[in-house]
Amino acid sequence: MKWLGRLIIALLLIAGASVLALRAGLGETDRAAAIERWAGPPSRFVEVDGVPIHVVEEGQGPVVVLLHGSIVDLAEWDDVAARLKGSYRVVRFSWPPYGLSGPDPKGEYTTPRAADLMDGLMKALGHDKFAVVATSNGSNVALEYNRRYPGHATAMAFSMLPLERPSQTRKIDWRLKAMLTFHKNFVPDWRHKEFWRLVLKDTTPPSFTPRPEIAERMRDMNNLPGALDRQAQYIAANAKLFKTSDVGAVAESVRVPVLLQWCSYDTVISQGAQASVKRFTNTKVELIEYPQLGHFPMWENPELFTRDLKAFLDRQAAPATAG
Repeated sequence: MKWLGRLIIALLLIAGASVLALRAGLGETDRAAAIERWAGPPSRFVEVDGVPIHVVEEGQGPVVVLLHGSIVDLAEWDDVAARLKGSYRVVRFSWPPYGLSGPDPKGEYTTPRAADLMDGLMKALGHDKFAVVATSNGSNVALEYNRRYPGHATAMAFSMLPLERPSQTRKIDWRLKAMLTFHKNFVPDWRHKEFWRLVLKDTTPPSFTPRPEIAERMRDMNNLPGALDRQAQYIAANAKLFKTSDVGAVAESVRVPVLLQWCSYDTVISQGAQASVKRFTNTKVELIEYPQLGHFPMWENPELFTRDLKAFLDRQAAPATAG
């Protein structure tokens, strides 16, 4: 049985060497290669206050801005944008610290900073009036943008809407928990593609199978040098806000029509649909509930999700009829 002991020692040595290599940056995504793979036309980069912002702008018609959530980038909206661009000028961008945008020379990764960068980008693109569609932490950016720069958003639509701190007690897949423990203790700055696939599966219905390229893109974006550290800074800043202030009060500044596409299968968001609706004290909210959709409705069922979103946008874009 000496061979078994030698095999175990060899495997431990290989594992140890792999961990050391990953900690030294061997698993980092090459930025140039990521741009070549994931930022082809019509992608481009627009510099705003020293920050290169990755943006995709396509279609013709009234302008609609799509804001992605945490851990992903502008590609979260690919399927929705494909269905909207025949009727709308669709603008998607990755807001730092996510995707290929950044890094920020100021080293500031917060919701207010993301809102300021959004304002600079929209001015650089020449858009003054537009509908804003957002999900997850992108919703916080959208609401903060509307509060800081009122008068630009003509309508707002949200799916995942964290007006309270996201759940800290939700049950997580045991495999994902094990991976999180491993990464926290041994390789904090790198994640395997399987990690991101499990994140997607853990936050969506069993019927949803994410396309392989989604997890591959998440791996490449989140393994860019320093990406996970910058994201940790952003999450820490958000967590502090949730602990020290009433973050949800920002919804009171909204005075344009709102659509809330509430995905009830999701367990990340803490507050319920009606509690979210009540936060918008100065406007009307249209509520659509989807018990079969989770945290990524734009990937889980883009046809249904976009159909209802487009109907809302069409109503806002329609010219008012004389009384």
